[in-house]
Amino acid sequence: MMNGKEYLESLRDGRTVFLNGDKVDDVTTHPAYRNSARSIAQLYDALHDPDTARILTAKTDEGHTTHKFFKASKNATELLEARDAIAQWSKLSYGFMGRTPDYKAAFTGSLGPYSDFYKGFEDNAKRWYEKTTRDVPFCNHTIYKSGNGQE
Repeated sequence: MMNGKEYLESLRDGRTVFLNGDKVDDVTTHPAYRNSARSIAQLYDALHDPDTARILTAKTDEGHTTHKFFKASKNATELLEARDAIAQWSKLSYGFMGRTPDYKAAFTGSLGPYSDFYKGFEDNAKRWYEKTTRDVPFCNHTIYKSGNGQE
């Protein structure tokens, strides 16, 4: 799992971002984005802070540490711990970050244990589960609707 510094560095990957027609050279320093980037970095740092890591993280069956919400819960206790972990993470941003790295975790956390659902793609589902539990990536999506009503 990356820490906050590694997260901020990952945003300096040559991506192209525009705001109101102007190119943004570095989202980690631009006034419109820097505070959000720093807030997300604090979430990643919390995964490594001994005071919060005990609430936020757990070991996977493969032996690596991950955010509890990224790992498939196997019993009621683990499910409650995942709930507590996501609540703790939300508290760190006072609930104001609507799309944090955990946004897709409920989906990716099901890929390993339910890989048979993806008939023909079971190995990919298992690889994505392994990747997301190991890396705790910030996955998101965009829905585009063209002017002619087709998506």
